[in-house]
Amino acid sequence: MKKISVISMVFVAILALLVAGFSSLERTDDQSMDLEEISLPGATVLAFGPDNVLFIGDSKAAMVHAIPTNAEALTDAVPFNLTDFDLKLAKVLKIEARDLIINDMKIHPVSQEAYFAVKKGHAPDAPSVVAIVSPTNGEVRFLEVKASNSTKVAIQNPASEDLKFWRDIPASTLTITDIDYHDGFIYVAGLSNGEFASTLRKIPYPFSGKQEQTKSLEVYHAVHTQMETRAPIRTMAIAEVAGEPTLIASYTCTPLVALPLSQIAEGNAIKGKTIAELGYGNTPIDMITYMTQEQDGSMDEKLLITHKHRSGSLISMKDVGKAVTEGKGMEGMMAQMPTGTAGMNITYSPTASIVHIDNQNQMMVAALKRNLETGGLDMVSELKGAFLRLSEFISEYDFPSYQYDEKQATTKQFHDMVKPMEGFPELVSEKAKE
Repeated sequence: MKKISVISMVFVAILALLVAGFSSLERTDDQSMDLEEISLPGATVLAFGPDNVLFIGDSKAAMVHAIPTNAEALTDAVPFNLTDFDLKLAKVLKIEARDLIINDMKIHPVSQEAYFAVKKGHAPDAPSVVAIVSPTNGEVRFLEVKASNSTKVAIQNPASEDLKFWRDIPASTLTITDIDYHDGFIYVAGLSNGEFASTLRKIPYPFSGKQEQTKSLEVYHAVHTQMETRAPIRTMAIAEVAGEPTLIASYTCTPLVALPLSQIAEGNAIKGKTIAELGYGNTPIDMITYMTQEQDGSMDEKLLITHKHRSGSLISMKDVGKAVTEGKGMEGMMAQMPTGTAGMNITYSPTASIVHIDNQNQMMVAALKRNLETGGLDMVSELKGAFLRLSEFISEYDFPSYQYDEKQATTKQFHDMVKPMEGFPELVSEKAKE
């Protein structure tokens, strides 16, 4: 019952905060903007680093910017609950919602504000901005990317604009596909202009002008039944696996690969260890790790990968460790051509409508998700582990006459916590069978 006690500890505080604060979350903002101060050629990837610096990967300019951020700490569990967020953001930017392209989202580790890499239109030369929205009031503002204390580093050997996919997509848009920071370095995944296009770059931060680039990055793709060196990593995370800092990466269609950070160096030809297959016909979007309490009270670290065309993949990091140290990995996957998942125990999570996700605080994730009823984008918070919103369903529990029985104590406590999070505190039920 320890899991119930953890939920109970925060329920009363959250309920009080939400009842008091939800009315302010639907504000519509307008502000004058100096486009010169807030625009970049093509911001596509975001990541936070030491001292709350924001790294912005600009694939169009083949550049990584490091911009310090100032933020007031938010220690309360205040959720996002913004419906039609795309309409709100488009209105502030003075464009149509259909011209809004949100390439990435990251949550500030101190303020819990959401940072968005946004492109203003579909034209190749349309500028990008970094929009910021607060969970406490829903206000939108923009990062001054040309701040005097910002720094940047040019990406060496970026992918060529001459190579195009599907007639109109330049390879240069994949120069930077993801960024992660670890122990004094940023690791930049993407394409280069080399014969073996998929690459990892290791760049010291603070920037010194130096960077290391792998000669090649080779992985076995179980669905394609071949070794591959061209397609880039799409999303990645850095975690300690079996005592060694390891980059966990996922590719399109959808192999999961482990790469020790010690191998990522100038000129190295790397062979990643394929530890799982997450399903064909799919591209991964985001990858996060978080701690959760199991039913027996023990703690376990989880890896969550969200996808464009599948439910999320939820994996215990203990299983990742076993696959890396004990499993046959790349050799074991060579004998398979799975159409589903393979390689380790993978649990599905209900994240199919989520466009971007990130850790918000100890209890919640923040999610930008497609509302399948309206077609719009909602900016919301969800409890870790559950990854759902009750208000998206109409079920047996929602009828006025429903009563919880004694076996549903955990279910009722979960419902009573989630309802005020989603803006429905009046629906918290006192009904239970005697």
